[in-house]
Amino acid sequence: MDYLISSMLATMPNGMWEKIITAFETAFGSFALSIIILTLIIKLVMSPIDYFNRRTNKKMAEIQKRIKPQVEAINKKYANNDQVKNQKLGELYKREKVNPVGSCLVMLVNIALTFTIFITLFNGMNAMASYKISDQYEKLQIAYVQEYATSIGENLDFDQEGKSVYEICIPIIEKMNQITDETEKTEVFNTANQNVAEKYEEIKDSFLWIDNIWLADSPFKNSIPNYEEYASVARLSNEDKENEEYKQVYEQIMNPLSSSKSRANGYYILVVICLITAFLNQWLMFRKNKGDGQQTGKAMLIIMPIIMALFTLLYTTMFSLYIITGQIVSIITTPIVNAISNAVDKHNENKKIPTDRLKRI
Repeated sequence: MDYLISSMLATMPNGMWEKIITAFETAFGSFALSIIILTLIIKLVMSPIDYFNRRTNKKMAEIQKRIKPQVEAINKKYANNDQVKNQKLGELYKREKVNPVGSCLVMLVNIALTFTIFITLFNGMNAMASYKISDQYEKLQIAYVQEYATSIGENLDFDQEGKSVYEICIPIIEKMNQITDETEKTEVFNTANQNVAEKYEEIKDSFLWIDNIWLADSPFKNSIPNYEEYASVARLSNEDKENEEYKQVYEQIMNPLSSSKSRANGYYILVVICLITAFLNQWLMFRKNKGDGQQTGKAMLIIMPIIMALFTLLYTTMFSLYIITGQIVSIITTPIVNAISNAVDKHNENKKIPTDRLKRI
């Protein structure tokens, strides 16, 4: 039998986010806590840009609201002469110090940075999930064969160059399967399954009610991935996915573990939290901008919570924690940012009043 599975050697991803998350996990002892803290840091670093973007948008909205009657008058008066109309609008914008390009530039920079962080972090956590699922399976393979290998005097050398954990373990698994004495066989496999169960409890990455943070929070998803889920998350090649012998060994090791007790990986709690926080976040922005873009604001109240909930439903718990933490931070900081912005406007207005009075004198 050809058991050469080229992709079985789990390799730690070396991307920027993967390194940061791993360093945080080493410091705080939890991948879930590391992503929460990382999200807080990202939000803190992005807060000046976010504040400047909100201030610019607010200032632009106020100016546009003030000059709206004049814009409508120009559009109506020069409806049949676009050249003159654009000239008059340009003069108006210049006089009122309207700079649409500058406002859009700030917004585009903010969107570009946010989107870049979102996509790269998403890819980084997928790479981490692939590595962790593969690494866990390698450790469970070792736990499965270790005791029997010791009992028959087999030396498992996992430092053999060019050989994966699977290739080293498979001869032992073959010998286990060839045991003819039923009593001995039962004892060997009970011990192997117990060792795997104990090892999984030792190495698993869980968080609160979620047994496996590298999978989604779902009551319909087993925290021990079946072979198809494992092959997908671990990013096995098509050849490896279709290797029946490899599949049989995986199921031999993992199936007793997955059926040993209820292994529901969650209860959609994160999905519900995500829906609520996304709605509140959009509602705060909608209320702040009330009167401007009503239809768009109402649509986003529905669309954004659904999109965010789908990410939570379909991808890892780690990414769900990133989304929810970011939304909670926005919910908390939006009223604070608005209050600071209003205070700055009031201060500027108070400084302007004496100047206006002086001009009248």
